[in-house]
Amino acid sequence: MENKQKIFDHLFTEYRDWIFRLCYSYTRSETQAEDLVQECFSKVWINLSSFEHRSDYSTWIYRIAANTCLMRLRKEKNNPIEYHDNLKDNSSEEKYEDKEEQSNVLYGAIAQLNEIDRIIISMVLEDVPQKQIGEVLGITENNVNIKVYRIKKQLKELLSKNNGYGKGF
Repeated sequence: MENKQKIFDHLFTEYRDWIFRLCYSYTRSETQAEDLVQECFSKVWINLSSFEHRSDYSTWIYRIAANTCLMRLRKEKNNPIEYHDNLKDNSSEEKYEDKEEQSNVLYGAIAQLNEIDRIIISMVLEDVPQKQIGEVLGITENNVNIKVYRIKKQLKELLSKNNGYGKGF
């Protein structure tokens, strides 16, 4: 039990922030993201003893987080995430100067993607290697490459609707 606690503490410290950002990209709510983080790590704790080391801990935890987010989204499918464009009508030079505002616009566009695409692009934004993304989702690395290309194209289109912001993506 003591060894399990040490491993869990290490995994929590190592991956908590990443899992939070992944969950936040789905919920756009700190409270809901924190709930999902707790749910993910509850599953990690419960299943830690049965971890078979067929993959890295990181791949295993990402898979748990992705599945937890997907399950939550499916449960809440009747209450879809609403995207509200809160951008002020400033001159084009002043728009998107603030990094936080850029981030909010990007997350707003990501929220409009389908569930799997949100998971993929969230991992890409976290610099997770595409091979590992494929392992987490159970698809080939080549399939991940194709999906990332299509997701970026879709995001560019969504962002371009927000006054040309998608040009640099």
